[in-house]
Amino acid sequence: MNQIWLKNLPPIHHHLGGHNICWDSEKKELSIDYIALENFTNPRATVEGGMICATLDDVMGLFAFVANEQKPATTINLSMDFLRPCLVGEVLTKCRFVKQGKTVLNIESEAWQNNKMVARSTANFLILN
Repeated sequence: MNQIWLKNLPPIHHHLGGHNICWDSEKKELSIDYIALENFTNPRATVEGGMICATLDDVMGLFAFVANEQKPATTINLSMDFLRPCLVGEVLTKCRFVKQGKTVLNIESEAWQNNKMVARSTANFLILN
């Protein structure tokens, strides 16, 4: 697969501290590590839910592009489950298809910290022509 997409990552990916991108073409799974910064926190000193949501939307958006022959796609809906507080530091994300349709991609992702899932998301992406 052409890896040129790695050079054109969106600005939000860099803002969220995305790194260690690992694409498994056989399993069609993508994992990316992110850095949750102190300025992402709420008054309780845990990472704001919107920042976790942005992180999972980012990994799913990149996955939608890479796993679907590098065709652009856009989020049409997204559901979040927050399972435990996310702390400042490293956040590992994992992403895969639920179903790969011809016009809509059903995708799920997870955010992990210290070997515990902190959040999960499902989303549908519309393939753009």
